[in-house]
Amino acid sequence: MNQTQDIKDVLHSTVHENVKPVKVIADEIGISSNYLYRAALPDDESGVKFPIQFLIPLMKSTNNYSLLRHIAKVSGFLTVKMPLMTANKKDELEIVDEYQDATVKVLKALKTFFNEPTSINYNLVDQALLDVMEKSSSAQKYCEKRLLGQLEMEM
Repeated sequence: MNQTQDIKDVLHSTVHENVKPVKVIADEIGISSNYLYRAALPDDESGVKFPIQFLIPLMKSTNNYSLLRHIAKVSGFLTVKMPLMTANKKDELEIVDEYQDATVKVLKALKTFFNEPTSINYNLVDQALLDVMEKSSSAQKYCEKRLLGQLEMEM
């Protein structure tokens, strides 16, 4: 996500640059496709406002949460995807390896950005930092379940 984007640009990207056609997205969230198409135009070309009550259904339909991340970032917050514990039935060494790989990637991205602070390098470091935060959240959740003895048995 670009630092200089406004919410209309992110909405446009979510709706118009999705693998699903606008009509399918509109049907899934319960809004007319014409209205959705016009509400998601950049630079407020149409004057149509996107209804906030359709924001969560839109993100779920498109499986694109860049709007949530944009709102959080503009408001001074971070978003981290909550891990699903069913996906964490991995070997503990694999969890450690994935976390280590993510942190090494962040360090490389930070070094690259500090040597050459471009918007491309910023986006790379931003994504790497978000990834390591998601891995941290996942590891924390796994450790909590392990401490409480709530891990599922593997067969």
